[in-house]
Amino acid sequence: MAAWRSRRRFVDSGEAFRCRIRTCGYPSSTWPRLGRRWSRRMWATWIDDVLTVRRGPVFGRVISLRARVSAGVYTLATGDARRCGPHPIAVCLLIPDGCRMEIATDGEARLALVGPYVAAAVNDLPRAPIRRRQT
Repeated sequence: MAAWRSRRRFVDSGEAFRCRIRTCGYPSSTWPRLGRRWSRRMWATWIDDVLTVRRGPVFGRVISLRARVSAGVYTLATGDARRCGPHPIAVCLLIPDGCRMEIATDGEARLALVGPYVAAAVNDLPRAPIRRRQT
């Protein structure tokens, strides 16, 4: 019951979203056990420019990653990041120790994924429908 209450408090604290994370190169010194495969689903939220990730299904451990978004949001194949919804999207994060991490979530959580880096969410949006000219 205490673990459920702790997770609920984290989710309700801000604009939290479900995600999966993996490293794109060598492991980070802040999270050395993170591998190249997608992690289990976790909850994450942005607090200013720090990505706070709550990991662990029962005993929630919180990892704070001071990160910045390196490029814009891009789409993933549905089979690549499982359990990330029907339209998974991802973004690459740069950590100050030089590590690169990739974080994936459902397409509906696009703004929560990029956090304070809102300009990264603007690219890769679907085009608006073009009205035909009347002749």
